[in-house]
Amino acid sequence: MFLAALLAVDPPAVVHGQEKPTITVTRQVKHAIDARLFGQFMERPSWSGEIGPEAALVPGTHQLRPRAEELIRQMRIPVLRFPGGTDVDYLDWTDMIDNAPGRKDPKRPISKPRGNQISNGFGYDEFLRLCDRHGSEAIVVVNFRDGLLKVRKLEDAARHAARLVAYCNAPIDANLPEGLAEWAKLRAKNGHPKPYGVRYFQIGNETWFFRAHAMMIAPKDTNGYWFRCLKAYVDAMRSVDPSIQIIVDGYPIQVAAMTHKHLGDAIAYFAVHRYHPGPIRQVRRNGKPVDVSTLSPEDIWKGWAACPTTGPDGQALLVDHALHRARRLGYKIALTEWNWNGWWATRGYKLDSLQARGIGAASFLHAMLRNGDVIRMANQSMLIGQGWPINAIRVDPNDKVPGYMFPSGLVTTMYSQHHGDKLLAVDIKNMPTYEQPYQFAGLGPAKRVATVDVLATRTQDALFVHMVNRRFKDEQEVVIDLKAFTRVGPKGRLHILEGRINNEAAPGEPLAPAALRSKDFKLPSRRFGLRLGPRTVTFAEIPLK
Repeated sequence: MFLAALLAVDPPAVVHGQEKPTITVTRQVKHAIDARLFGQFMERPSWSGEIGPEAALVPGTHQLRPRAEELIRQMRIPVLRFPGGTDVDYLDWTDMIDNAPGRKDPKRPISKPRGNQISNGFGYDEFLRLCDRHGSEAIVVVNFRDGLLKVRKLEDAARHAARLVAYCNAPIDANLPEGLAEWAKLRAKNGHPKPYGVRYFQIGNETWFFRAHAMMIAPKDTNGYWFRCLKAYVDAMRSVDPSIQIIVDGYPIQVAAMTHKHLGDAIAYFAVHRYHPGPIRQVRRNGKPVDVSTLSPEDIWKGWAACPTTGPDGQALLVDHALHRARRLGYKIALTEWNWNGWWATRGYKLDSLQARGIGAASFLHAMLRNGDVIRMANQSMLIGQGWPINAIRVDPNDKVPGYMFPSGLVTTMYSQHHGDKLLAVDIKNMPTYEQPYQFAGLGPAKRVATVDVLATRTQDALFVHMVNRRFKDEQEVVIDLKAFTRVGPKGRLHILEGRINNEAAPGEPLAPAALRSKDFKLPSRRFGLRLGPRTVTFAEIPLK
């Protein structure tokens, strides 16, 4: 189907007069790897032609189509975020449940956040039951703008967020502050007497966007005012369920520092969002614009694959001031939105490949895992949709084309299913690199980009060598040295993501531009060679006796 040549042999040290790239895996543990790093974001946007899970509903129902549900099951998503996104701070959460008090029509209304229209066919009950069916933990995001920007009185806005906690988590006989117990009873009326037990609640989404408005409300003490609003929400929500873990924004960074200082462990995670590269309106080299039509497909590929940036060794690197601040102050980060998210905003380009985005996403994920000491949770955006190039699952709202997966979604699926819980140090020698001279919006340039980005993780029983081959059209031979491990199994297993350059399927090609496959291979020794196909992600899984 796709090109991915593989070879596992006891290798010669030198091939064609050059030493082979060698990956020596050590026993040194750098830090833990949290399975929640491979989560997804089930956003309900209402703009730019995207409506998220609403596009996958069986007409006239609140249920996802079976194909979409099956793909979600296959992904084995550890943690799933809902419903927003930008829209969450412009919505009333009760529009997404049945029989809300004070609503004349028991049916759910059409919402118009920021003037855009979206149905509420897929709401909280559907989402939380989906999480129950597939073993995913839920992150539920509440509206913070109403309280921060005085759309409602702060006490009322915080209490309204607490009502959502009660709807999700309170037993129907719970002794709650006045006006909250009825929401647990409403959940039972809507068909779920047992509490959903949502563990994570996030207060607002990208609330740094509201800073200018907040400065007008409290010009002399914006940070203090912001903190007092957050604390009102935290107190109201924890009055319903003290066990919930609360996520707040890591920006503005001064507010995050103040919140951590005064609330400590009452805040479990600080949220950071990272997307690369953004809209590509112009390509630059040495600071000067480049005619996009002069770039070859390989030029574009090499730039897109080097995400988010690379370090002196050519391996993927994530640079963010919030990470340094979190390490210094001692709090943890939840990357509740991330992805290789970019699109051409100009003409004349010769490559616009979903597989390039997928390889870039794999490189991005490696950069995140290298920061796993401080990033403990992450949600790739976005899980399901009809129009954005970052969908993990692409659906047709008219159901004429069956749902299928994009490469970026397959990347997180692959890592979620095959990884260890400890990141090991690796020693990489003779890895070829290339210079990437172009600036594609938020990507590049980079002096050194390794042709293969490498991580190693392990469990008690298995070792995983994770390799992202950034080569556009050539195979890359590597040697894997496991001599630090005295007892390895006689067989290994290769897990491979491979795909085509073109997005649209040619006659005889599958609809999805990429696919996963696995195959066993014999281990001739603890030092063996692999030939990695171009444009692939390959894991070598080795049993440890």
